[in-house]
Amino acid sequence: MEILDQFLTNSLSSEFFAGGLALGVLGVLAPSLRGVFLSLNRVIQRRIWVSLTLDNRSAAYRHFCIWMEQNAVLSHARHIRMTDGKWARGTRGYAPAPGRHWFFWRGYLCRLERNINEKSKVGSAQNQRPKEVLHVTVLFGRVQTILGWIADGRAISRTRDRIGPGLHILKGDWWEHVADVPRRAPDSILVDDDRIDKVIEDMRWFYGARDWYGERGVPWRRGYLFHGPPGTGKSSLIRALASELSLDIATLDVGRATLTDDDLRESMMSAPAGSLIAIEDVDAVFTRREGGEQRVGVSFSGLLNAIDGVAAQEGRALVMTTNHKEKLDPALIRPGRADVHTELGFVGAATARRLFDRFFPGEDALALAFEQRLADQRYSPAQIQGWLLANSSDAYSAAQASGLAHPAVEVAAE
Repeated sequence: MEILDQFLTNSLSSEFFAGGLALGVLGVLAPSLRGVFLSLNRVIQRRIWVSLTLDNRSAAYRHFCIWMEQNAVLSHARHIRMTDGKWARGTRGYAPAPGRHWFFWRGYLCRLERNINEKSKVGSAQNQRPKEVLHVTVLFGRVQTILGWIADGRAISRTRDRIGPGLHILKGDWWEHVADVPRRAPDSILVDDDRIDKVIEDMRWFYGARDWYGERGVPWRRGYLFHGPPGTGKSSLIRALASELSLDIATLDVGRATLTDDDLRESMMSAPAGSLIAIEDVDAVFTRREGGEQRVGVSFSGLLNAIDGVAAQEGRALVMTTNHKEKLDPALIRPGRADVHTELGFVGAATARRLFDRFFPGEDALALAFEQRLADQRYSPAQIQGWLLANSSDAYSAAQASGLAHPAVEVAAE
């Protein structure tokens, strides 16, 4: 022991040995200290930064891009990327280049990171584009701050260059805004009575009745069934409702073979806010097994659960259409799933005259002749419109209604 003590004493008295020993200790401790520092840094980063990730499959991505452009938050950017037309619907033909960009907004230091994956495509087969991801980070901010910017962008998109309701189509597992459809006035849909006004008022009440449903413990859901022969205005009524109530349209094809029960339920739950859900030709889901082969796609029970199951969507009206109400199972169209049934059928001469007046304003005598010519016959609105379009340059020929001599039971789809 004395020999060991003497060795240590002599060694520690050597500056060279002591320095080497200190470096050795630091070498051992460095990885641990680095781990502690990185952990501490991550904690601090998570405390002082908030972030949100968006990709160009979502409407929120488009709304955030519109907000950035409207407020010119990246007007100082020195690295930009030219695009074919608009880099996000509602924006101009340039965008920040991929990479990291910094900007200040109302006292917040913000960072935008844009990534483009050329190998991963999104969109329809006719309109594919690379997948883009935006990482938005705000120093000392809140998630609600970023969500507020997205909400502002949504409000801008509703008023700027908007021709009518936004049309959203389910693309895989996300909703894509594919276009705005032209506005449709409710009085442009030909019916013999006030049934259109009643549907509009009912849906207007529904979208303002959240508290009413909550106070009574009832799920905030309401279903509508529009039925009647082809060409009687079912699709047009959906557009008119969306136009009149400032809603978007989220349309679902339940007859698609690749759509599963889970896909349907999740898509209805995630449908864009401020929209109505439209399922046209709902009888397509009743395709039966043929030749002993199991049918693929949405099942009947899956459709019912998506409409009013435990996890069913709320706050968005559901509109179903069919040409053949008699083919629908009573379980699908009972109250709670289809609360309001509206038939759209053929119209009489007095109603047909209203459309003649729109085509030929001021031609009162010819309008009367047109009405008398139709007498007590009934026609689909599409048939009347087709005849008037074909004779739009000749009011006299249109009034003869020679092409409407024999009412058609079946006409072209709307």
